[in-house]
Amino acid sequence: MSLPRNDLFATEVTPPTAYILTHLDLYNWGPFGGRHCAEIDPRGTAIIGPTGSGKTTLVDALMTLLTHQPRYNLASTGGHESDRDLISYIRGVSGAGNNSGDNSHIARPGKTVTAVCARFSNSNKALRLGALFWVDGSSSATSDLKRLWLVSERDDQGLEDWLAIHHEGGARELKQHARDNPGLQANDSKKAYLAQVRRFFEVGENAFTLLNRAAGLKQLNSIDDIFRELVLEDHSAFDRASEVASEFDDLAAIHGELETARKQHQSLLPIAETHEKHQATRTGLDQQQTLKDNLPVWFAQAGYQLWSNRILNLDTQLGESQSTIRSLETAAAALNSKATTLKDIYLKAGGASIEQLREQISLLQRWVNERARDSSDYQSLTRKLGLDDSLSAGALAANQQQGTAKLRELAALEEEQDKSLLDFRIHHGKLAETLTELTGEIDRIRARPDSNIDGRYQEFRSELAEALNLDENSLPFVAELVEVKSEESAWRGAIERAIGGHRLRLLVPPAAMQTALNRINSRENRLHVRLLEAQAPQTPARFLEDGFTRKLNFKNHPHREALKQLLAGIDRHCVGSPETLRQTPHGMTMQGLMSGKKGYFEKRDNQRLDKDWMTGFNNRDRLAALGDELTETRRAAEQVQQRLNTARVALNDTRDQIKLYTLLSEIDFDTIDLPSAQAAQDELQARLESLTTPDSDVEKARQEYETVNRQLEQTQQVLSDERTRHALLEDKRSQATDRCKDLLDRIGDGLPDEQQALANKHFTPPKANQYDHLDQLERAQREQLEQDIRLLNKRVQGYELSLTQLMEKARSIDTGALAETGSDIRDIPEYLERLRVLEEEALPQKLERFLNYLNQSSDQGVTQLLAHIQNQVAIIEERIADLNATLRRVNFQPGRYLRLEPRRVTHESLRTLERAQRQLRADALKGDQGESHFRALQNMVGLLRDAADNKRTVGARALLDPRYRLQFEVSVLDRESSAVIETRTGSQGGSGGEKEIIASYILTASLSYALCPDGATLPLFGTIVLDEAFSKSSHAVAGRIISALNEFGLHPLFVTPNKEMRLLRAHTRSAILVHRKELQATLTSLSWEELEAHAERLARKAHEIPG
Repeated sequence: MSLPRNDLFATEVTPPTAYILTHLDLYNWGPFGGRHCAEIDPRGTAIIGPTGSGKTTLVDALMTLLTHQPRYNLASTGGHESDRDLISYIRGVSGAGNNSGDNSHIARPGKTVTAVCARFSNSNKALRLGALFWVDGSSSATSDLKRLWLVSERDDQGLEDWLAIHHEGGARELKQHARDNPGLQANDSKKAYLAQVRRFFEVGENAFTLLNRAAGLKQLNSIDDIFRELVLEDHSAFDRASEVASEFDDLAAIHGELETARKQHQSLLPIAETHEKHQATRTGLDQQQTLKDNLPVWFAQAGYQLWSNRILNLDTQLGESQSTIRSLETAAAALNSKATTLKDIYLKAGGASIEQLREQISLLQRWVNERARDSSDYQSLTRKLGLDDSLSAGALAANQQQGTAKLRELAALEEEQDKSLLDFRIHHGKLAETLTELTGEIDRIRARPDSNIDGRYQEFRSELAEALNLDENSLPFVAELVEVKSEESAWRGAIERAIGGHRLRLLVPPAAMQTALNRINSRENRLHVRLLEAQAPQTPARFLEDGFTRKLNFKNHPHREALKQLLAGIDRHCVGSPETLRQTPHGMTMQGLMSGKKGYFEKRDNQRLDKDWMTGFNNRDRLAALGDELTETRRAAEQVQQRLNTARVALNDTRDQIKLYTLLSEIDFDTIDLPSAQAAQDELQARLESLTTPDSDVEKARQEYETVNRQLEQTQQVLSDERTRHALLEDKRSQATDRCKDLLDRIGDGLPDEQQALANKHFTPPKANQYDHLDQLERAQREQLEQDIRLLNKRVQGYELSLTQLMEKARSIDTGALAETGSDIRDIPEYLERLRVLEEEALPQKLERFLNYLNQSSDQGVTQLLAHIQNQVAIIEERIADLNATLRRVNFQPGRYLRLEPRRVTHESLRTLERAQRQLRADALKGDQGESHFRALQNMVGLLRDAADNKRTVGARALLDPRYRLQFEVSVLDRESSAVIETRTGSQGGSGGEKEIIASYILTASLSYALCPDGATLPLFGTIVLDEAFSKSSHAVAGRIISALNEFGLHPLFVTPNKEMRLLRAHTRSAILVHRKELQATLTSLSWEELEAHAERLARKAHEIPG
């Protein structure tokens, strides 16, 4: 909807209840010295005047009355930053940034009073807002400024009256006047004053701040920022989240009581279990003790039975043994007689010589075996050495002669190889030390990325800086403050050489130089220390036109000029050839050749030109050089290691050869003369074989004798064995009889029937053949019983100790009922009784209380909190829907309209909370006595507590601030099809006019939202300010913007330069003319008709002919 241009204000454009600005009174405000009044026509007024005349100063007066911290002069800064402050308006300062040193730019430098007052009216009622400021001296400090804020619903008093009262009696009189006049209130606190103003107009805290920001805003970088920071009120739930967390703490305390009862119960359960085990173990211990007492008698009974059976068996064996002995004695006598006769026959036939030969052959066989082993070792040795392996004295002598010569050669070779190996070890050790030093140097350099200086010097600098109580940056090396320009990099090596040792010179502040000298003089520094007192020169350093200093970049540093003075003193001419150098004193070539005074030249090539560079603002060069050196050193170390390994292997081989030749030299021929030994053995064997042929008489006699003699020996052995067996049987018979007597004595009266049955049940009867092991069996059984008794005793003691500890633990947990109870074994019944009470009474009651609070209190608190946030999001969406309904009625462009798009945003923190909420609902249904429900609620409360404690994080805002649940965009829609043509997040892009119109529409809607009371459709505060209005807009666009303002119930006050007057003529009924001359400004309120009449008079006067 739009009205004809000339009829825009023909009807009432604001609702009858809207308050609009009608008068703005000033006294000593900015350039407006004295009393001034601007009258605003309800049908439209424009504040006009040249640029810099003071138009925005009027707007700033209004904003001072409405906002807590107004941003001044926003029209000139695009609506973003303020470049003026309150004291500058009170003093009447002109020309921001004027530092002339006098007060010519200050209109009111001394004691002064300033006052502003705005009158609002809705046709029926009027409201005046006023402020008085005064400074008693010439100070411009904010702390010296005094303020008084006034709110008046009386229309019979105004600024002039208040100034008069203040002039007569000061602030105290004016406050008393306010107390004596109902409807007038005075406040020292602007906060209380603004709260009263906001209550009157029923707006939130952001409304007037947005009004201030919107006054000069020509484009919007982010609709999100505008809505979140200025439009939407803060309904965040951070405080409520903290309250919910506190409520959960109450539930946690109840849960803690339940857990304490559970812990008490859990601490008592082991007592009951352990007491039951203790009783059972005590019963078992008594039984084992009884068995131990009955063990001797029971084993005596079993032993007597076994030994009685043993006696009967021995009697049978003794009879059989006596019969066998008599038979063997008869057979042995007959064989002995026959053997004696056959031996005499054998000896007489020659048997004595044969026995001697056999002994000699056995001895020779041992010799042959030894020489065979030694000769095999000798031949293996000679083969390894490549010598003759023949087993002859001549071959051995020749081999030993060669070995002696070879040993002399090997000894010399061993000495040479040992020396070479030592050299390699020393070389490798030095390389290893170099690698360690390089690695350490690289680490030190990396720790200081801004320097190429050797790490030792940097450590020295750090120690010196600490001693001088200076920052390391205050003690730079010369090399750290210069770098060779990239285009002059070919000269880098020559320049490094030309600066030389000065690169390591420390620049010391003059104030610290004496202390530095004292410290360096009094200690062993282990370095070549160079210092330069960094005294700023009186005149700038002058470099040679072709000097190397022209090829340097200098780091921005306080000692920079002192450094330049140093380098200027050692500057050299840079020349291109030795020929030119010869004619140039104090010159240098790119290759490092230098000249001194005429006729003196030198080239210090004791070090390569591309090594040890130190200049530069970072450590890249130094790290690169050290890296190359580290790689080269590692490669050299690997090569030396390979040669070291080879030398070690060669030396070991030589020493092995020496050992072998030494063994060869120690061999005696007799130890390896195997052929001679074998020949002697063969000769004796032949003689034996000739005497022992099977068909000889001697052999036959020997065989007959040996056969009979073997039979005799066997019979005699059997007889001896049987006699021994018989004696043993008799001894055993006697022992068995004695054992039976002893066992009868041990049995005595035997065991009672009950104990006899217990023993028979637990003891295993010995086997028939274990009669002689009864003592071992009884001992083993006794040991087992004793072990069992010790174990059971230990268990009983352990249970008693455990019970004592468990009772003490239970008493420490249950400090109420068990506080006075002891912890002895006799006290166990009281603990068992406490366990019964917990199980039957205390635990069920505490669990019921916990579940009731869990279900009824904290869960509802979380649910209500989240529902509140969701409700606020829905309210925002509903109010923006109302704004969109109004925007739809106004054309943004021909056939198009705007629509605000609030889109819901789900941050990860919100997704996490939603997952926790779903988990809470699921866990609430679990039958685990509320534990899962409690943990899930604890998790949710933890998320809310974290968000409440970290309010400024994006995640916390997305969780608890409804404004951050939405992101805001604006769409352009076609009116006929409702199709979206484009969507923007701000007014960026497009022409200046497009930015302005989009910003105007969005700000209009935003102001309507912010200024409109809850539940109302139109604002109660109706006036808005458009500073430099329509500066980039056409007549048509201006008309659409004003139509939008009408639709939203807003009354604009236009502020514009003189160039826009024709455009505003069509949209307003009066103008406030602002004119400035030097430090003073004036204003005049006129209708357009009066302005036009005045202009016509001036025109006629200009054309009149003087009479």
